[in-house]
Formats: sequence, structure tokens, C-alpha cells
Amino acid sequence: METMAVLPDDQVLEIGCGRGSAVSLVADRLTTGRIVAIDRAATMVRIATASNMSHISSGRAEIQRAGFESADLPASRFTKIFAVNLGLFWLGDASQQIDRVRRLLAPGGQLYVFGERPTAAHAVANLASTELLLKANNFSTTRSCFRRGRGVLTCVTGTPTSGPG
Repeated sequence: METMAVLPDDQVLEIGCGRGSAVSLVADRLTTGRIVAIDRAATMVRIATASNMSHISSGRAEIQRAGFESADLPASRFTKIFAVNLGLFWLGDASQQIDRVRRLLAPGGQLYVFGERPTAAHAVANLASTELLLKANNFSTTRSCFRRGRGVLTCVTGTPTSGPG
């Protein structure tokens, strides 16, 4: 949460919310803002919804069962978009997904790609491939790396610099 510096009025999108732990952490920081979280798996959406019912009831959170490519999301809305351990940002060609991220980001918005890896070597590879993808699609990037237990938590933050790659 410190890396994203969520503000009370942020409009946040989480891609692949899993059990909804991050939904809760983000929604706790929001007052007039909102988090929309999507996941393909019905089971994960059920669990995330159950554990975030108070945030959903307050209007600070919405959880949808949808894949990123097909989710019905408003353009130019999100000040922050993030994903944790989501392979689409470091496996294969994700140019179409990155173009979609660009369209969904509000002016000045940022993308945060987090990854948790078991070793420093895996973390470096994760950072490098994510950064390469974002730079190839006209994003400026910064990277962060933190020890977490036995593993390493990484984040590449991307900011669009110009039109689509």
C-alpha cells in the first residue's frame, strides 16, 4: 500500500483480485474513491465479495467476475491500476493488454505490477521483463524491490508517456 500511496479519492482497479485481501487494504484508505476488482474465477470472486461486504455496502468497493480483456470498465477513469502475481505482464506478448491499461487510466494515472518471487534471481528476471514490456509500449518506469520473508516482492510502476506503442 505504501508503494501505491492510495489517496482517499483514488479510483483504483485491481486485475486478478484473488481472495480480496488487497481490496480490503485499498478500500480502508478510500473515502470518496472506489476500488473495482476483477477476477476470472467464480470461487475467488465469491470469497473476495464475502470478505469485503462492508466495503461493497459502503460503495467503496465493487468486485466483478470477468477477465481483463472482457471486463466492462470505463475509459480514462482509474488513477491507479494494479496487479499482484499476474503473469500477463511478464509472460508472452501483452501489448493489447497494455493498450487497454492505457485507455483505462485517467490522465496522470499509474500502473503498478507487483510480483512475489522466491529468489533474488527470479525477482530480477520478473522486474526486467515487466520493465521491458512497459517501456516498449511507451511507459516510463520505476522499480522497487523488498525482501519479504524468504522471498522478494517486486514492483514496476508505469506511467504512460505518449500514445499507444
